[in-house]
Amino acid sequence: MQCVLLDFETRSRTDLTKTGAYKYAADPSTDILCMSAIDSEIGDEWLWYPGTQAFPATLAVAIEHADLVTAVNAEFDKAIWEYIAVPDYGAPEIEHKKWYCLAAQCRVNAIPSGLENAARALGINKRKDPRGKQLIKALSIPNPVTGEFNEDPKLMQEMGEYCLQDSRLARKVMALTRLMSVTEHQDWLITCDINERGAKVDTELARLAVTYADAERGEIADKLSALTGGVITKHTQSVRIRKWLLAECENDPDVIALMTVKKGDVEKQSLDKDVRTALLDARTSDGFLLCQLTADVLELVDQGSKSSVSKFQRMLDMAEDDDRVRGAFVFAGAGQTQRFASRGLQLHNMRRDCWKAEQTEDIKQSMRTKQIIPNVMDTLSKLLRPALIPAPGHKFVVSDWAAIEGRVLPWLTEDPRAEAVLDIFRSGADIYMATAKAMGILERQIGKVATLALGYQGAVGAFQAIAKNYGLILTEAEVLKIVFKWREANPWAVAYWRACEKAAILAMRRPGTEVKIGKCQFMFVEGLMNGTLCGILPDGTVLQYPNARLEYVKGKYGGKWQVSYAKASILPKADATEWPRHTLYGGLIAENFAQGTAGAILKYALRELASVNAPVAFHVHDEIIEEVHIRAVEARSLQLQTIMETPPPWAVGLPLEAKPAVMQRYGK
Repeated sequence: MQCVLLDFETRSRTDLTKTGAYKYAADPSTDILCMSAIDSEIGDEWLWYPGTQAFPATLAVAIEHADLVTAVNAEFDKAIWEYIAVPDYGAPEIEHKKWYCLAAQCRVNAIPSGLENAARALGINKRKDPRGKQLIKALSIPNPVTGEFNEDPKLMQEMGEYCLQDSRLARKVMALTRLMSVTEHQDWLITCDINERGAKVDTELARLAVTYADAERGEIADKLSALTGGVITKHTQSVRIRKWLLAECENDPDVIALMTVKKGDVEKQSLDKDVRTALLDARTSDGFLLCQLTADVLELVDQGSKSSVSKFQRMLDMAEDDDRVRGAFVFAGAGQTQRFASRGLQLHNMRRDCWKAEQTEDIKQSMRTKQIIPNVMDTLSKLLRPALIPAPGHKFVVSDWAAIEGRVLPWLTEDPRAEAVLDIFRSGADIYMATAKAMGILERQIGKVATLALGYQGAVGAFQAIAKNYGLILTEAEVLKIVFKWREANPWAVAYWRACEKAAILAMRRPGTEVKIGKCQFMFVEGLMNGTLCGILPDGTVLQYPNARLEYVKGKYGGKWQVSYAKASILPKADATEWPRHTLYGGLIAENFAQGTAGAILKYALRELASVNAPVAFHVHDEIIEEVHIRAVEARSLQLQTIMETPPPWAVGLPLEAKPAVMQRYGK
């Protein structure tokens, strides 16, 4: 397969880290400094300086005959190509279907998507030139005093050499990793389509929210200063806050214990979000009293630190002239499952309990007239989802799969005992109540938390973490009984965890041999990235565990065999000689398989919707949102429900439910 690899170096008066690739490329001040290109097959190289040279004719021919045109973060390079290279410098147009992303290829190979870290994970000695950051600072950003760009020809030449070196490195990374399959490439292209379409935001609401948030943070700063005698003057002063709290609570071992966390082999005191939450929660526990002063300070820090509110400024930074934010989705961005991730707006992390459209309009009107609104930060965080709106004359048609992982997991096992769970879904009965009854419990809430928390070998910690979100408070002894009862009522799950772990070990011992576990398989491929354990889902999606090893580990009660692998999301220290490793166990494998399969169902539905030109605006976890003209709402709702409730050809027998709702603003 012939492939041309491209890399641009650019300059602009706009900040790429704030605006995102699409708004950056569209900005009038953005321009190309240079572009490198390499033919991946024969190694021909080009270095083009658009300001002084015509587009290379031989490169135009190579692109015309290439099967793929590749870049590390191809959506950025595609936008630069289409906004600047073609109209301003006469570069040839490139078909949408030819574009291909090396970062996406790295992600499906379960290694870091950044070029430097990808090379490091693959053991490539020749990596990115550290001089590049200095060159970018010198040439890509205007002088903060004069506002002029540096035109130094010597630095420009050096930038070109740096750019070409990146393309050479990209070629090595591409050669050492598995190419995306035809279907994976198609899914990436559909993601580009959705990113280019963009999601419309209520920029007036966002501006009002930013104004109120800034004012509230000012009040929080005044209160912190008053409470601490001027020691703490902002909620962002984490070092001061930690030192102040330690001084206030130096004689309270309970507080010190909750603040103590372990980083590797070193214990240190922390006051991150999880620690603050634990301290405030523990305040209500028997025998633990956090004094009112420290509790007030922690609550103020929590209010000021609400990251969700900062998303309103992100909306304004990224919104283009049509009030649309583009580039929100990352294909295969989530670890070992190949599920989507979100960037920029972080749509996946927006608060689920939000205001309804009518409530949002009332709050917006109150802010317009500068009225006081209660619980400012909490109120604003509940406005994030409703800040996403359809275009005039349109509405959102929204549908999500009900309890998708709870359906997929028993279906994957092929265990006859799991059919009872699937029959509950098929009958339309309440799975949470049915789960509670199977455990001899009459409380639906316990059945719900158990269903959500225990399917992937979770125990007390997993149950308590989810129970907290539902206001369910139980003792450790009570939770232990629930865990035991759930496992007793769902023997198919316990058997599946064990089977997954055994299959991984067996596959490692028999390279090249498929080892079946229910509807999935494992295969160990020796020649791929120092040996890669591949989990193959029912649709053919490959989940990869690179640099996999079979290890014998001694424990307190004897030894056991286990599989470990290099985990992309855990970055090594600068002086580390090996990438950090993670251990596979039955519950984790079951979780990866179930979540990966749920993601495959979403991607299948997006392909089906693309084939009928459905106007998908965005998607969040297992939810699809279409932006539909009001005259087409009924037809599109039926179409969306039909596509989402019809199992893919490879998922016969999997009961799916996805009832659509029509919304004027995005919400729950």
